[in-house]
Amino acid sequence: MRTKHAFMASLVVAFVLLSARAYHGAPQHSVTGTLVEFEAYQWIAVATEPTRPKGVQIALRKTTIYERNQTALKPGIRVTVWYRGVGERRFVADKVRVLPVAATR
Repeated sequence: MRTKHAFMASLVVAFVLLSARAYHGAPQHSVTGTLVEFEAYQWIAVATEPTRPKGVQIALRKTTIYERNQTALKPGIRVTVWYRGVGERRFVADKVRVLPVAATR
């Protein structure tokens, strides 16, 4: 019985360590576009072109870094999101930058 518990504990530790290594080993990508939808601290959808109106959905985590004004996140603003694909349902955001509004004439 003791061997069974030790084996199960080692499997859990191995899974956690491999997951952490996979996340840090995953290549980082970025996308710049218009914020279509978002749910605060949960996920964000960024449309890069008019042919994809729903955009790319990216999960937000506690570790996500926000550059500039985080409260400015609302549909219609331009953002750049750096993300990784780590085997979850959605990509995971490392950093979100709110881009300045272009001056209109």
